[in-house]
Amino acid sequence: MAALVLATIALAAVGLWLLFQTLPEAVDPAWERIQETGVLPVCTDPSWPPFESIDEGTGQLKGFDIDLARLLAGRLAADAAADGVQAKFVTVGFDSLYDALLSGRCDLVLSALPYEPMRTEDVAFSMAYFNGGLVIVIPEETLDITEVEDLEGRVVGVEWGFVPEGDSRQRLFFQNLGLRRYETAGEALRALQAGEVDAAVVDRISALAYLRDCQGLRITGEPVADLNYVIPLRPGNPRLLEEVNRVLLELREDGTLEGLQRRWF
Repeated sequence: MAALVLATIALAAVGLWLLFQTLPEAVDPAWERIQETGVLPVCTDPSWPPFESIDEGTGQLKGFDIDLARLLAGRLAADAAADGVQAKFVTVGFDSLYDALLSGRCDLVLSALPYEPMRTEDVAFSMAYFNGGLVIVIPEETLDITEVEDLEGRVVGVEWGFVPEGDSRQRLFFQNLGLRRYETAGEALRALQAGEVDAAVVDRISALAYLRDCQGLRITGEPVADLNYVIPLRPGNPRLLEEVNRVLLELREDGTLEGLQRRWF
């Protein structure tokens, strides 16, 4: 009897395996349309330079995300339309970006959006392409600050509203530091350059923008806290998500993302 039951289970398992082997691959309508038309519709809100803005001279879109969207489209797949895939931009107000995506006005959003865990039931997110989290900025000649623990005993400039992130140990560490608060991240960095503080902890975007125009400071160590920018897509487009992640990984590994950062910051 036991042998009969085992044989039945084995046959059922084989049958299920054969069934799944013959099931067609999940259809991704967005990916199929992109392949047919060679067009990748991208939603963006061109109001936050240097990620996306409108060039006053030409009226054309420009920025980090705009360049990234064009590169992404161009590398989507070898079997794309004969002339390649082109990004087609759909300008949308910031508060309507997700609605535009879900209503089908575009197939993905590239507009400096951070990962939002609360939205994972409605949208799919790509891997991160930029980390805008908190970083430590120090004078170039300072060599003994490479991580958060090295800030102990120092005067650290931060922006008003700065709230320590990370685990409880890191939050407590920051609460015990000699924090000096300034109205903006830029003011904290100017104070650092003037020697009023020993280091500054500010968002990476402010740091990169300041370092582009001012000499004598540098970012040190790993980010103190992460704020990962990602690309939202509709959850029903698994092939497109797979291809977007593949291209982002390529752009990271071949240095293209770093090159875009140097160009726009």
